[in-house]
Amino acid sequence: MVIFRKEIAETGFTGTVIDLESVGDFDDHYFSNDPRRYAFHRATIFGYLTDGGIVQYCAEGMNELPVLVDIINDVTPSLDSPFYALNCHFERGVFINTCSLVPEPLIDVRGRKLRGSKWAIRGRLGIPKYDDPLDGNGDKCKKEWKKGNYPDCLKHNRACLLIERDILLHNRSTL
Repeated sequence: MVIFRKEIAETGFTGTVIDLESVGDFDDHYFSNDPRRYAFHRATIFGYLTDGGIVQYCAEGMNELPVLVDIINDVTPSLDSPFYALNCHFERGVFINTCSLVPEPLIDVRGRKLRGSKWAIRGRLGIPKYDDPLDGNGDKCKKEWKKGNYPDCLKHNRACLLIERDILLHNRSTL
């Protein structure tokens, strides 16, 4: 089964923030901007924030990953562009290796001014944690998903979407 969650949330921008959670190992033979680095990753959660709402799809176990991929391939073309993510290399790499499409254009919410991890930027800008039970740790999310702790993984993905939205809005306000 694939869990579906939807809630109202404000955006303040045009487009769609996307955030994937995944399982799989990195191929360290390749740099972060090379999609082959993510060849062993498979999307486990597809979350997005657009038009005032957060939508999340979470595969319950490895057998449901193909169902999630079908959902991603069906839903993504209907979403408003541009697309935003914090680590575009990761999102693009997982899309390339998991799905039949890549959302374009895919723009980094950090812009050109901000550097560092999502969690570090969140702290510097005073953005709330949004009740992330995994404290911004994607590797921990992967481990919890494998244990079947889907509620905490969904909370983590939700927090990532809201933090990325806030980083994007911060960048827009400083232009």
